[in-house]
Amino acid sequence: MRLSFLGQSYEAPTPEIDTIETEATVTFLGRRTHIKQQQIAHRSHPSEELTYRGIRYSR
Repeated sequence: MRLSFLGQSYEAPTPEIDTIETEATVTFLGRRTHIKQQQIAHRSHPSEELTYRGIRYSR
């Protein structure tokens, strides 16, 4: 997705989200549809060494 901010264009990251259609149905604005359940993969964050007011900690 192409976006711009303060005159600068950039490409926005769009993660893929896998969905599974469930048995549950809903009615919205007169149309029946099946509810989809998202399966979001958890990303592991690398450990970071941070410093706040001279105190070091890792995240």
